[in-house]
Amino acid sequence: MSLDPYKTLGVDKKAKPEDIKKAYRKLARKYHPDLNPGDKAAENKFKELSEAYDILSDSAKKSEYDNLGEDAFYQRGFGGSGYQRPNFESGEFAWADLFNDILGGGRGSKKSSFSFNRGFSFGGGKKGENREHTLSLDFRTALVGSEVTLDLDVQEPCSRCGGQGVLSSGGGVKACSVCLGRGQVTGRQTLKTFIPAGVKDGQSIRLKGKGWPGENGGEAGDLLLKVSVVPDEFFTRQGDDLRLEAPISLYDCLLGGTVEIPTLTGRANLKIKPGTQNGQTMRLKGHGVPASGSQKKAGDLYVTVKVTLPEKLSVEAQALVKQLAQVAPASRV
Repeated sequence: MSLDPYKTLGVDKKAKPEDIKKAYRKLARKYHPDLNPGDKAAENKFKELSEAYDILSDSAKKSEYDNLGEDAFYQRGFGGSGYQRPNFESGEFAWADLFNDILGGGRGSKKSSFSFNRGFSFGGGKKGENREHTLSLDFRTALVGSEVTLDLDVQEPCSRCGGQGVLSSGGGVKACSVCLGRGQVTGRQTLKTFIPAGVKDGQSIRLKGKGWPGENGGEAGDLLLKVSVVPDEFFTRQGDDLRLEAPISLYDCLLGGTVEIPTLTGRANLKIKPGTQNGQTMRLKGHGVPASGSQKKAGDLYVTVKVTLPEKLSVEAQALVKQLAQVAPASRV
């Protein structure tokens, strides 16, 4: 789950690095596990404070968070991979001196006895399983991208026991009466995410940390969104290009002219040359799949002519057609 580092440390966005460090040291000392032995809530709070400090003490991470906001930072920051939580389980982390300073140690003083791989950790527990969800998108939304809202059934850590499945009672432990010892309960999650432009039918989008929760403080798995694109009434896709069958009148094909055809962004003019044949294909440059990401330019729209004929001819019209057939006979295969 994501967090707001500013809210967690109680500082605002204009806070200086020294103010951020001061706020972290004050709160971290209060919730440090060495000063709160056996207090799971304090360990979890200390974990959140450390994650918040990891973000705000690093200028690159802080800038990414400020630009994207909470959800986008965790899901698709840093080029789409999302924020990677620090791994403290090895015990060899860059803040070791800071942690000891929090306890009032300093150089030569007794080191903290607490180890991040001793129960709660950013990666020490068992990681949760990935989960899949089919996301149905209409053709045009898949091409131009859009923010979507997902309503998902999820397994969440039990709030009563903190996901442990047991509760302390009279010096012993007993199974949690809410989750019945499982550590998880079924809930409902509403999740908003941005679907990038140009996604294809069958493509999977990975939302890091949005899968099933981990066990014993382990990180959550990922959510894999499998895209199912609903066919469009007019367009079909071929790579970065679009194809369209356009009904063109017999007279425009014979005499030439300019006709309007639909595009993703409205309508565009297509020039018809005299003598255009049924089934002939013409290109409208730049009217295909919009440019996005690694795709540096938009695709093209290929329009295939479907000649439309008049359904009924008057006697006078029939005579004119016969006359036309004599003076301009059609070629035969």
